[in-house]
Amino acid sequence: MSARELISEVKLTVTPNDRLSEIIPKMRETNSWTAPVVKGKVLVGLLSYKDLLSRRVSLDSKVSSVMSPTVSLLDNSDFTKIIGKFYTTKARVIPVIDNKGNLKGEITRESIIRYLLEQKKVPDNEKTRKYMSSPPKVISQSESIAKVRWIMLRDKISRLPVVEDNKLVGIVSVRDVVNTLYSVIDKKKSSIMTEEERIMATCVKEIMKYPVITAKANESLKGALEKMLDKNVSGLPIMEGEQIVGVLSGVDVINAVSESMQLSIPIDAKIPMIIRKNSELKAEIDAIVERYLAKLEKISDIITFKVSFKEEKSAKQGEGSVYMATVRAVTKEGEFVAKDSDRDPVVAVKRAVEKIESRIIRNLKKIEDKNNKKDKAEKT
Repeated sequence: MSARELISEVKLTVTPNDRLSEIIPKMRETNSWTAPVVKGKVLVGLLSYKDLLSRRVSLDSKVSSVMSPTVSLLDNSDFTKIIGKFYTTKARVIPVIDNKGNLKGEITRESIIRYLLEQKKVPDNEKTRKYMSSPPKVISQSESIAKVRWIMLRDKISRLPVVEDNKLVGIVSVRDVVNTLYSVIDKKKSSIMTEEERIMATCVKEIMKYPVITAKANESLKGALEKMLDKNVSGLPIMEGEQIVGVLSGVDVINAVSESMQLSIPIDAKIPMIIRKNSELKAEIDAIVERYLAKLEKISDIITFKVSFKEEKSAKQGEGSVYMATVRAVTKEGEFVAKDSDRDPVVAVKRAVEKIESRIIRNLKKIEDKNNKKDKAEKT
């Protein structure tokens, strides 16, 4: 199984110079959650509803002011690589490129779920209760759109069940919020701010969708996934009677499959015994490393990512140990190494991975600037 067998045609591509006023309606028309950004045929970024939610800008703005660097998959990537990439990035869609960086298509969570069902990788006797995220994040129908936006950005979620008196009454998605926020078109500039303030204060009830497609906690996982695909939804509120007890999404299923395949984030960590014995400290370090690795996976292909610690005695008597954290990342652009030290190993590793992130971003910017100069030279 390679990426070529899971790939689907991209519904909408955009360029860095396209205006949001033209692109957002097209995303709505094509039912696209994302739009790959290309120069010629080369993939240079990704525009998503999450970008539009987090970076509120004018409709006259160019795509380049909102787009994010994008993670991608080579068209010869095997299934282990594909599922691992979705696992680490939590992406909804990942563009597929050839070895020259040309966009060839995309792979979606839905295509992976469909493949898992076809290959009978989803056990018939498993219940949704086992795989759902619980307790669910919910919001009251009387809350404002501003509150919905804040929760979605804070918790990195794209759908929020809406409840009233502990009963499910609707659901609101990132797309619902963005389409509402960017509906201020053909208005005078002096009135736009007032209109935005009115929209942000609008109750969730005004934009939520109802009825809601749900699944039962004791329903088979297979049945719930088939329902998601059939109804073209990215997640299902899970119910016990009239009570919402969880949410099942494609991310939950991909995480479970990754664990069953014994996939792991490519981290090799050498941690001193004194840290390993402190489970809370180790968990905190693991969380920092995994969080930054997920961020890096969105801007570059991480081949290996290693973290090591060296415990040293402080030069000042009575101050205990100092921990030197060394982070080494190998990407398709090269190798990056950063070190930092502190009496708190969490602080040391956080600063080291921040240095790695900064260096990778600078390197990618240099490559982009070099390519831009080359393009200009070829045109003159």
